[in-house]
Amino acid sequence: MDNGAHDGCGQVHDLSPDDHVFVSKRVYRGQPVVRVHLDEDGDWQAFSAAEPRWFGRPRLVHAAHLLERDPSLASLPALPLGHLATRDEASGTSWEIFQG
Repeated sequence: MDNGAHDGCGQVHDLSPDDHVFVSKRVYRGQPVVRVHLDEDGDWQAFSAAEPRWFGRPRLVHAAHLLERDPSLASLPALPLGHLATRDEASGTSWEIFQG
């Protein structure tokens, strides 16, 4: 976990293989992760391109399983609580960060 500052937002957190991630049904079924949210409670959430928010019931998985399936997730930048990172599915590794 990186506890440095991020543009005045306080502590930032890296996605660790030991973290638990709430994933959408489509991500659970193998669609690529294009949006990752670190909510205000410190919970990681991962979505595919086809979903604006939760579609169905989320599943809880270890980040290690997501990183094994998609090693490009290792390029995810550290996020402050309450922020969202998105990427273009085609580019794979270029993330944009937003307060979410």
